[in-house]
Amino acid sequence: MRLRVLCAALLATALSVQAQEAVPPADQSLPATVTSPLGTSLPSTASPKADALLLYNQGRSLESAGKKAEAAVKYRESVTVCDKELASDPTRMDAYTVKCWSLFRLERYREVVTIGAAGLKVKFDARIVEVMGEAYYFLGDDASAVKYLQRYLENVGEYADRVPTAYFYLAESFVRQKQYDHADIAYSLAVYREPNIARWWFRYASLVEALAEYARAGDLYAKALKLSPGMAEAVTGLARVKARL
Repeated sequence: MRLRVLCAALLATALSVQAQEAVPPADQSLPATVTSPLGTSLPSTASPKADALLLYNQGRSLESAGKKAEAAVKYRESVTVCDKELASDPTRMDAYTVKCWSLFRLERYREVVTIGAAGLKVKFDARIVEVMGEAYYFLGDDASAVKYLQRYLENVGEYADRVPTAYFYLAESFVRQKQYDHADIAYSLAVYREPNIARWWFRYASLVEALAEYARAGDLYAKALKLSPGMAEAVTGLARVKARL
C-alpha cells in the first residue's frame, strides 16, 4: 500500500510537469560536476577523492567498449584508492559511495551491501541506499531490494539520476514477489522517466501480457520494437498477443 501511494503521488506530479520536461533542471548541465555512470554527480575539482571516481569512470568506459577485463582492473584500483581514503578519514562519504559503485561493477554484491551499511552508519546517503537496493536485487533478496529502492525514492527529488532505474528494479523485484499490480505501477514510472530503453518496454509488456491485457501488451511490445526493431523476443511477443485479440 505504501508503494501504491508513493507511486501514485509521484506519477501525478510527473504528469503535472510533463509540459516542462523539455527543460532539465539547471544543475544537470553544470560543467563543474562529473556524473558517475551509476548516476550520481561528484565535484570534479574536489580533492584526491576524484582519483577513485576517475578510475571508476575509466572502468565504465572500458566496459562500454567491451573490454571487461581491463575495466575490472580499473574498478579494483578504484576500490584500493577508496580504502586508503577511508583509512585516513572513515567519515568520507564519497569514498564509501565510489567504493560501492566499483564493487557493484565487479559483481561483488555482498560487499556492496556490507560497505554500504557501514557508510550509512556514518551518515545517510541516498546514492549508497540506491546501489544497495540494486545489489540486493542481484543477490535475490527482493524484500530488501524493495525496502532500499523505496527508501531511495522517498529521499530524492523527481529528477534524481537513478530514479528511473530504481523504479525498474523495484518492478522486477515485485514481479519476482508476484506483486503484479505494484510491478505494473513501477514499470510505468520507469518507462515514463526513461522512455528510450527497449528492454524496459519489453519487460513491461511481458508483465502486462501475463495479466492477460493483450491490447495494452501489444502497444508496449510495439514501443520496444520502435526502439529496437530487431529484438526477437519483442517480435515474438507482439505476434503472440495479436493472435489473442
